[in-house]
Amino acid sequence: MTEFSHPADPLWIVVAAVAAIALVGTSYAFARGKRGTAVRVVGTVLRVVALAILVACLLDPQHVEKLLHPHRVRLAVLLDGSQSMATADVRGGRLAVARDWISRNVLRGLPAGVEVVPLSFSDRVASATNLAALGPTGPTTAIAGALSTVLAAPGDDPLTGVVLLSDGIETSGQSPEAVARQFKRRGIPVHTVGVGTTNEMRDIVLEQVQVKRSVANDAPTRVSLRLRSPGFAGTNVVVQIRRGREIQATKEVRLSGATQSADIDFVPRGKGFQVYEVAITPQPGEWLAANNRRQFGLEVVDPTLRVIYMEGTPQTAESPMPEWKYLKDALQSDKNIKVKVLYRQFGNNGRVLNAADTDPVTGERVFPVEHPTEGFPKTLEKLLEYDVVIHSDIRRESFTPEQLENIAKLVEVHGGGFVMIGGNSAFGRGGYHKTVLDRIIPLAMEGAYDNVASPVRLAVPKNAWTHPLIAIGADAADTRRIWTERFPTLYGYNRVERAKPGATVLGTGDDDVVLMAVQEAGRGRTMAFTSDTTRSWGKDFETIWGEPIRRDAGLYEANCDSRYYRSFWVNAVRWLAAGKTGRTNQPVVLELAQGYAAPGDNIEANIRVRDVAQRDITTADVSLFVSGVGVTNRLAATARYDAASRSYRATLPVPAAGTHIVTAHAAIRGTRLGEDRQLLVSEVIDREMSDLRARPDVMAAIARASGGQAFAASADPGTTLSKVLAGVPPPTEELKRTPLWDKPVWLLAVLGLLSAEWGLRRWRGLA
Repeated sequence: MTEFSHPADPLWIVVAAVAAIALVGTSYAFARGKRGTAVRVVGTVLRVVALAILVACLLDPQHVEKLLHPHRVRLAVLLDGSQSMATADVRGGRLAVARDWISRNVLRGLPAGVEVVPLSFSDRVASATNLAALGPTGPTTAIAGALSTVLAAPGDDPLTGVVLLSDGIETSGQSPEAVARQFKRRGIPVHTVGVGTTNEMRDIVLEQVQVKRSVANDAPTRVSLRLRSPGFAGTNVVVQIRRGREIQATKEVRLSGATQSADIDFVPRGKGFQVYEVAITPQPGEWLAANNRRQFGLEVVDPTLRVIYMEGTPQTAESPMPEWKYLKDALQSDKNIKVKVLYRQFGNNGRVLNAADTDPVTGERVFPVEHPTEGFPKTLEKLLEYDVVIHSDIRRESFTPEQLENIAKLVEVHGGGFVMIGGNSAFGRGGYHKTVLDRIIPLAMEGAYDNVASPVRLAVPKNAWTHPLIAIGADAADTRRIWTERFPTLYGYNRVERAKPGATVLGTGDDDVVLMAVQEAGRGRTMAFTSDTTRSWGKDFETIWGEPIRRDAGLYEANCDSRYYRSFWVNAVRWLAAGKTGRTNQPVVLELAQGYAAPGDNIEANIRVRDVAQRDITTADVSLFVSGVGVTNRLAATARYDAASRSYRATLPVPAAGTHIVTAHAAIRGTRLGEDRQLLVSEVIDREMSDLRARPDVMAAIARASGGQAFAASADPGTTLSKVLAGVPPPTEELKRTPLWDKPVWLLAVLGLLSAEWGLRRWRGLA
């Protein structure tokens, strides 16, 4: 293309040309010499052409050439080369699908100026010029680290974008989204391509084990499990509880193929902190066998339950032994229940009652409720030495307001149990609806005259047959027989208004009057038995609820084994005491943020230290000790009080692989307050292979945080390439100009034309 640097108006050029032709033509028309039209025309043309060339040169003609300079940019392609990419949940495996996607959608049809930088990553980033040779061998998937490396890498050409291909199983512990936001601030989008499915591999995974922190020695203990079993629906597996090599319990569980719960019971023996393992037998074709087991720690404590039993029925002539001895002997038929008996000293009229104060068999002294040193505990600290309080027809005046408040605290705060048994000094008749005990009793009491002295039969509601207080038979049928055929008539009760919301009614009488109910109250449990256990209303209840000793004789007190009476009350006390016996090391409670961790990790420990009134102690010296395989009981960390969490906090370094016991020890100025222990399992966890489900949500979050696009390798990307490369700027244009007027040919042409015209004029004699 030719352009003029000094272009003139075309009209002026035409006018000048016409004028030049006219002037030259006129000069030839009037020139002297031989006449000849042809000669004059030729001369005119020669001169006009020479003038035209001169004029063209004066306009500065230039040759213009358009040159395109495309921008050079880099497009980083990050391909996950970790072990999880070997998963064959898609045809050919995840890595093969990712490589094919790159070939079809990135490497083909690239615009000029785009340089593809292929990289592979696992725990570190490496060049991947030969994608076909890349294998899924990396130990971890460090997506965040790979993105950070690409962002910091120097380069001559700017980075226009990143294409990340991965299954999204980030195992480095860092946040890819945080790095992706840095890309967005620099205007560099990260486009993600998710590979793999969210389907689980055929595997049995024991996810969680729950058990009480402490249990009594030789007491049945339930362990609750949560497990997943994709691919094994309908399979029966064996679940075991082991302590070392010894199998403690075995149960067969039918797998659902999804997340499910299961329970297994066992009986711990011995005392102290014990380590157990729950294990599920590995199945053929299972992906990982290592996740079929899980350990747990258990504090096995002194199983003795301590009961305060206060009885208000005085000694009667018809009773062969003290009234309080029936229930005392029933409870102490269990060797792990110890009973402190207190009797009622004064009647409602203030007179001293006829009460036996010595056990006729053991010779043990029994004291009045009001005794200044041996009676009902005066302080909460002394009351906390007991697990359950049984109140049987004791007048309200026998207690101070502080003692009644302590009973409520024993239940609500400290997990103890409380029973109120009917009588003329119980429930509303005893005025207890006006005391703090109304807060924990499971029944709404009526007024002062609620006692009814008439026979009544107890009936068990339909939904109560499986409750531990009712299920005392060998099986369901035996339990029904015990309560329907063997349970005797009661001869009176305290009429109450109704059961409170949340209470469970275990027994009713005529007109659906409530005879027995239980309830959770704070941390503890309470029970109301509105009839009596003694001669007044419950004379048959305490004497003939059992089987005949001699089958050939009738059922009467001397010929009754009272087996059901004993079983009922033992079950009742154990159920009522469950909240308190489940709380170990009360002054010190240790909680670890996690029970399983990798060696070298740091985990958080929280320790609460309280006095007997459950008030926080903030000035204690709290230390954490670790013991286990190859580790002595060494100091691992010192905890500091944190006012925000109202606990002592410490960071605990996880020791080498193995099973460890972490002990929190609290003291004030050398005086020991208490300690608590927790199990810590340190093991090398292959997070990369433990759960192979792809994480499309992680990939989408990275793209969203960086301003990029998220795609699935299994779907047709459509216009993926144009979207990925939308940030490439168009090429820069450059015009190259070459002057034409200074060429020798133009000067020679002008000289030649003028010389030819001069020669013609001379030849023809024109002047």
